Amino acid sequence: MKDYKTNKVKKTTMQNYQTLYDNHIRENLGKRVLAQIKPIHIQKLYNDFIESGYSTTSLQTLHALLHNILDIAVCNDLIVKNPCMGTVRPTIEEKDKRVLSAEEQTNLLSFIRQTEWQFCEPVITTMLGTGVRVGEVLGLKWEDVDFDNNTITINRTLVYIKDKKTGKFGFEEQAPKTKNSKRTIPLHINVAKALKRQRLNQNYMKLHGNWQPHEGFETLVFTGSKGQPQQTASIQNILNRIVKSINDEEADKAIKENRTPVIMEHLYPHALRHSFATRCFEADIPPKTVQMLLGHANIQITLNLYTHVSAEKKLQDMQKLDKIFANVV
Repeated sequence: MKDYKTNKVKKTTMQNYQTLYDNHIRENLGKRVLAQIKPIHIQKLYNDFIESGYSTTSLQTLHALLHNILDIAVCNDLIVKNPCMGTVRPTIEEKDKRVLSAEEQTNLLSFIRQTEWQFCEPVITTMLGTGVRVGEVLGLKWEDVDFDNNTITINRTLVYIKDKKTGKFGFEEQAPKTKNSKRTIPLHINVAKALKRQRLNQNYMKLHGNWQPHEGFETLVFTGSKGQPQQTASIQNILNRIVKSINDEEADKAIKENRTPVIMEHLYPHALRHSFATRCFEADIPPKTVQMLLGHANIQITLNLYTHVSAEKKLQDMQKLDKIFANVV
């Protein structure tokens, strides 16, 4: 970590590596003599990891970290070969990514326009309408918003991270996730209006609250009631409250109408990003454009999201082929 990763990867990546090592590698392999670590030891680690309920994505990260550690050991002549090479990573069926249907999205946006949600509506509308990552929207500053040209520019991501020197957690700005993540996104009219509502919200809080923004974060667009930066957990809490309220209201209606309620499933911030991508595909926006809007490092990541295109859209696309074949004699 010290010699090979410091100043080579982001602090959040360092923190993730350390957490993975402390929670999963140290106890299982940390006390073994390096040369005595065999593929079977690592295989058992992987199997136990999956049996504990972790995803294949988490396993890939664990494998990449352990493989890298042992590669460095090989390069330094501490071991002859990397025992990770003799393992087979367990395969499990990945759960479908959560994506709002077009109807769900319309209902959600309509619901949060109620007065009760006016202080958190703009951030949800912005995320659904731009596909930005949660750290990117929380790191957005007013100087990144161009109302004249109706664009926002993603220049940073906001993270809440532990300081290695003090041991205390605090907010820091980081460069966007990849080179492609630094991008300018056009705003459709609903998002532009939501951002203007957020500006009014902040002006109200400055006049009627105890406005005390953190030094260096004075111009954040989406803040707490006192102007302070927000953690990802804050957005998750907002989504939890919204979904609960929607489901409570639906349950009451269902009782009155003597029917089974239509329950909205759990929502997490990244699901809003997936939903934006799906709306883009349903609108026939080219994948390369979607890649640029989302800031993906390569087109394959974007293409993998095509699986969430609605059944109705797939039917419409197949009907286009019907017209072509209908003209064949």
